[in-house]
Amino acid sequence: MPLNQRPLGLTRSISPGYFQTLGIPLIAGRGFSERDRVDSPLVVILSNLTAKKLFPNENPIGHQILFGAEDGNGLAAEVVGVVGDVRSQQLAKANDVEFYRPWPQRSAPFLNVLVRSATKPEATAGIVRAALNKIDNALPIIQPNTLEAIISESLGQERLTTALLGVFAGIALLLAVVGIYGAVAYTVEQRTGEIGVRMALGAQTRDVLRLVVRQGMHPVLVGLIIGLAATFAAGRLLAAQLYQISPHNPLLLGATAVVLALAALLACLIPARRATLVDPIQALRTE
Repeated sequence: MPLNQRPLGLTRSISPGYFQTLGIPLIAGRGFSERDRVDSPLVVILSNLTAKKLFPNENPIGHQILFGAEDGNGLAAEVVGVVGDVRSQQLAKANDVEFYRPWPQRSAPFLNVLVRSATKPEATAGIVRAALNKIDNALPIIQPNTLEAIISESLGQERLTTALLGVFAGIALLLAVVGIYGAVAYTVEQRTGEIGVRMALGAQTRDVLRLVVRQGMHPVLVGLIIGLAATFAAGRLLAAQLYQISPHNPLLLGATAVVLALAALLACLIPARRATLVDPIQALRTE
């Protein structure tokens, strides 16, 4: 592949046990081991997306990849494994192109130490500090932190946005309930005389209740149908705002519709119940 057409991506220098520590699955080939030294043949492991992009419809194991070549004549590393994709840059998207190289074959003056432990973070930091002191007691540990805390900090903006959307959605639902209640209550008030006549002619309580609820829920059901249709129409726009959730998820759409319908039904039941308590004689006198 020409130099200007080669994909750019992350290259991570790692030691054996990196994938096991982070729970990244090995899909094909092998992981790194102690025999991948600086004087050993150069090797590389690809992420699953990288393997599909560079070697579509073929097994990447055994192929050669050139690294560090501005003139096109770089050092060739053999692909020895394929691992699962990770999301270290964006939560909603796996890293597009990612290479893993053995630490001895591509080192740097700094490194990240990853430790998986069942002990508390403070105790783990002390154990790591003691182990590093045996190597060099002048080595500093900069910003020790847990993976959970790092992930939580990276999601701060998304969580704030989600919380605000939840608050606005709650306010919108409350306003909808109040609006439906007000409209139905006003209708009941305007039709007090009619309800009294119906009850005087023998209408039962359940008949009045059914009448008021049916008339109040009719526009709500029409609105739900229109809203569901609009959701399907705006699916692509909504997909960009969701993470691992389809905008056409039937369970999610059904649950939303049920919540809205129940809230509207509750708003209708209160004035409907009040309508059943109308005294026919008093209503006729008022009329």
